[in-house]
Amino acid sequence: MKYGKIRIEDGYLVFTRHMMLNSLPCKDIVWAYLRREGAEDSDIKQVSVNYLVIITRRKKRYKFDMTEREVHECIKLLRALNPDMATGFPKGSRIVLQSLPNTRDLGAIITRDGRHILPRRLLRSGELYHISRFDKEVLEESYNLKKVIDLRSDLERRKKPDMIMAGVEYYHISVMDEAVPGFALPEDIKSLLKRLPDDPEKYIKKKYEEACKDQFVVKQYARFIDVIYRNEAGAVLWHCGSGKDRTGLGTALLLLLLGAEEETIMQDYMRTNEYLAGELQYMQRLAQTWEDIPRGADRKLAALYQVKEEYLETAFMTIKKEYGTQERFFRNGLYLKPKMISELKDKYLI
Repeated sequence: MKYGKIRIEDGYLVFTRHMMLNSLPCKDIVWAYLRREGAEDSDIKQVSVNYLVIITRRKKRYKFDMTEREVHECIKLLRALNPDMATGFPKGSRIVLQSLPNTRDLGAIITRDGRHILPRRLLRSGELYHISRFDKEVLEESYNLKKVIDLRSDLERRKKPDMIMAGVEYYHISVMDEAVPGFALPEDIKSLLKRLPDDPEKYIKKKYEEACKDQFVVKQYARFIDVIYRNEAGAVLWHCGSGKDRTGLGTALLLLLLGAEEETIMQDYMRTNEYLAGELQYMQRLAQTWEDIPRGADRKLAALYQVKEEYLETAFMTIKKEYGTQERFFRNGLYLKPKMISELKDKYLI
């Protein structure tokens, strides 16, 4: 099959470079995505050019000019020949699913050294209890899901167990012994709203500080990182209840280890507000139908479904105060030596 100036035949991507014919085994491609340069604007007209970008196991990068349709068709064929190949440029955005509003692919997030996280490898999410059959197939087939890390308490898991998927290993790593109000959404939301203090944001901020001081919590996050470190193939997905606080903090720690800037980590963290906006709106409307609406229900619901920059900033400041530097936290809190961090980066960055 021919796409632009390249062709795919007998499992090889064939192209001419520097007047020489090259044959790249499709099995050697680890990532392929569409890149668009130039755009059309109402005032300024620019030529829009589409490229197929190919990255190999040896970290060589190739860029081929072709139409957008050719790029999509070429990637489709390459993925058929190499199912383990990562595709797309999600940059930490939401995976569009029917039943899971806050499931995201950390792929393409950039790190300080200019590398990117490989797409379809590191996924963060909310609970999988209500996952649809379609979404289950997407995670199994399109993302090659191999491991699920459940950060919820035993009580939460008993009430809403994960949907079991074939060929997937499950790890139960309770970050906290029992569900903490503000970090979990129990079935009796009305009871939770009554128990939350009138200043829920201050309460949640305090919980982030306590989480980074508590040796049990830190060790549980060390176990979480260890599962990701030891994964050899396919995607790892981790989740709590809504994918907001326990998942948000765990993701932030992982991104720190991978070398992402704190500003980049904060951008990923704050996306929760966009993806859970529909859930919050639904709950606020539902609360209006209750006969005995708890005091400050709207504000408390917002605190349960939204994050604030100050929460994660508190976590980072607490780590610095407790350990001195991030490097000491990695070594003494998460039990990771520099060599292990380097291996983690090599496994998930390109």
